[in-house]
Amino acid sequence: MKNAQLRYITTGHGGWENGDEFVPKVNSIFVDGKMIFSFTPWRTDCGSYRLYNPASGNFPDGLSSSDLSRSNWCPGTITNPEFISLGDLKAGKHSIQIKIPQGPTEGTSFSSWNVSGVLLGIQ
Repeated sequence: MKNAQLRYITTGHGGWENGDEFVPKVNSIFVDGKMIFSFTPWRTDCGSYRLYNPASGNFPDGLSSSDLSRSNWCPGTITNPEFISLGDLKAGKHSIQIKIPQGPTEGTSFSSWNVSGVLLGIQ
């Protein structure tokens, strides 16, 4: 495959104040055992979408849950993909591995990540 790219989307969810939804976590992507890309997906603009989330966990102090920065998503918005260049890939078997350190369980809430990837290229 020539000029291969990985179209990668990732969002962290769960936990309370220390969960993966609210704590930046590095996403590392490995192809055939070699790290090819690493970044910390994080959104700080969530408060600007408050009007689209009027009932998103409003707190007595006037803060809304939708105001809080999050792991690559904001309530009411789309999550844009990262396009990661893989170069030319030879025919045969390859492995792709995603590593994200998972946060601890807090009470009844656990942390998780939703990830998806699609390989793009010319054969």
